[in-house]
Amino acid sequence: MILTAAAAFGAVDQYIGSLYSQFATAVSVMSAPWLLLPFAAGAFQVSWRRAAWLGLASTWLAVAGYVLMIDSPMEGVHLTPQVLAATTYSQWIWFAGGAVSGPAYAAAGYFWRAHRSWLCAALATLPVLLEPAVHGLGLRPSPDPAAGYAEMAAGLALAAIFAGLIARARRTAAVEP
Repeated sequence: MILTAAAAFGAVDQYIGSLYSQFATAVSVMSAPWLLLPFAAGAFQVSWRRAAWLGLASTWLAVAGYVLMIDSPMEGVHLTPQVLAATTYSQWIWFAGGAVSGPAYAAAGYFWRAHRSWLCAALATLPVLLEPAVHGLGLRPSPDPAAGYAEMAAGLALAAIFAGLIARARRTAAVEP
């Protein structure tokens, strides 16, 4: 289920980017959701090692879904093994990045769930909050500032959710003998 959702995430992200909308393109080029994917997958695992492996698999399957959508008939492409190989090769940087970020963020997701670690919550929240700032500074211009505001609002909501869950976990721990 998680791996299927990961592949669908990559395909949907690429499809959104192909729409003729500045807002949709800005949403598609966001990096933070690609970190939340393995974080969420890891949060449902029974061990950090299992989470790390699932984070790698989910990230790579998301990139594979992205690549397959690039080469799909929906994009007007006649898929051949050569086309698929060329597109996959052109995305090597994302596979390489996923080899690091997927396991790391999935393990953070596991530690978040298991220990309500504020550090792991920060690892998940900060990219969502800071990515719009990077766009705002002009380091990586966004095609639509409204998407940055939406991402920052999502980051603030995520921070509030994490803060509430951490507070509840601490209250529960203080009540237990």
